[in-house]
Amino acid sequence: MSSLEEYIENLNHAEEAERIYAAEDIGYWNTAEGVRPLLQRLAKESSRAVRDSIFQSLVRIEADSAIEGAIELLKSDDPQIRNEAVEVLRHKGAQSVPFLNEVMRDGDKNIRKLVLDALTGIRASDATEIYAAALTDKDINVVITAVENLGRMRAVEFKSQIEGLLQADTNPMLMAACMEALVGIGDGSSLVAVRRCFAELADVPDYLLSSCLKAFAALGAAKDFAEVANLLPLRAPHLRPAILDALTAIHPRCELPDASESLLPAVKAIIEDGDPSLCRYQAVRLLGLWAAHADVNAFLVSCLSNPERLVRLGAAESLRITGRPGFELALAERALKETDEEVLEALTC
Repeated sequence: MSSLEEYIENLNHAEEAERIYAAEDIGYWNTAEGVRPLLQRLAKESSRAVRDSIFQSLVRIEADSAIEGAIELLKSDDPQIRNEAVEVLRHKGAQSVPFLNEVMRDGDKNIRKLVLDALTGIRASDATEIYAAALTDKDINVVITAVENLGRMRAVEFKSQIEGLLQADTNPMLMAACMEALVGIGDGSSLVAVRRCFAELADVPDYLLSSCLKAFAALGAAKDFAEVANLLPLRAPHLRPAILDALTAIHPRCELPDASESLLPAVKAIIEDGDPSLCRYQAVRLLGLWAAHADVNAFLVSCLSNPERLVRLGAAESLRITGRPGFELALAERALKETDEEVLEALTC
């Protein structure tokens, strides 16, 4: 049986394959003594395959020195090495948290951000001290990364801190990150923090509207439906999909959605005025909420002959779901003329 010393010696072998085998064997040996030779070889290794083997071995070696070595690699000028070091730390999980906590206190802003990248997959409760520091960091990118992580993890324990960051004078990128994180956390009371910044949705600037609407889509109630609907004829075309998504999401929480005088004409206008195909499909499906109304039902039937296939598809789906008397005849008549397979399936299924 070969010894650890032989594997270490083979890390400098002229043949790439021998260096790969040596790195792998050191990882399987799983001892702290193998870490330093792996790092030394990595510093001068040009082969991507050998590098990958070295990183896999650092993952396998359970000693703390493997974590410390990966943290040192976060300082590398080589982005591939930095990214691989982050992956090693992710695999180490909660074992790496005490070491990352120390780096969070002493590292520069780039290192602090990489620390947060390495926390992906680690429970927020296991890294409370790191996240508490990150949310008050002097570098805005570190704060944003922390907020995004916590939102993805639905870290309820940090809800109040994230809400506190959401202020009228907050950096716009951080404001968007906070709103989307609160969506992930999923507490309806968080809309109070959004309202603190924008008492009226009409006051939300275009560059923040999509993030704000995600919050209302996830957390809004019936009372918010009309306010979101009022945005539809007022905002730029590229924002219409976000508005339609929000209305569709809020609808199940409404007993009777508000079909105001401006909403239905605005939705019809999107369908008729040549907006992008997917947006027109969204509009047809939203309009289906009122398909029980005779005038809306008649409009949806007319959409079955629209030149845009997604409009026809949306109309067929909306009419079928609503089940208003006579819908089957309208679908059957259109099916005789339909050539698109997907639309035909919606008409006949």
